[in-house]
Amino acid sequence: MTSKLDSLQAALETALGPKISKLVRDRGELTITVKAADYFAVALRLRDDESLAFEQLIDLCGMDMSSWKDQPWE
Repeated sequence: MTSKLDSLQAALETALGPKISKLVRDRGELTITVKAADYFAVALRLRDDESLAFEQLIDLCGMDMSSWKDQPWE
């Protein structure tokens, strides 16, 4: 599996380059973090780039922390 992950990581880094803010490789999975402003462009590239050809989005996560410091936090 390492060879497949190596190939996928290389393809992601080539296709997305500086749009990847963070790339984590753990437990046989790759997780990339991109800026909110880049979500759509990255999704299109993941789908349309022949070396990637992703067909399904499993997770898209985000956090609105704009008012985090305005309220008590436990």
